[in-house]
Amino acid sequence: MNWLKKNPHITILLGACLLFAAYLFITDPGDVSYTEIEIEHGDSLWSLAEQYRGKMKKDDWIKLVKAENELSNVNIIAGKPLVIPVVGDHPNPINSIEIARNEQ
Repeated sequence: MNWLKKNPHITILLGACLLFAAYLFITDPGDVSYTEIEIEHGDSLWSLAEQYRGKMKKDDWIKLVKAENELSNVNIIAGKPLVIPVVGDHPNPINSIEIARNEQ
């Protein structure tokens, strides 16, 4: 205990690491998988976020969709495909993308 009092910089560093780990644990969105959907008339990124985002914040989900689909704004067009993250226990649609791996 005296060692920690003599080295306050180590105590601060350990505290910062613990706070960062707690932040990562609290903000973890859970299991994320990706699926491709066809945009229907009346869909918006906000309505899709309500349906697929799980515990993730709407804004974070929308940013992820924009990055994944290289969208410069939030405009989407009916009939076009859109790759979206599906977070948590939401039932995966038929055409979900799965990543294969070699298990030994």
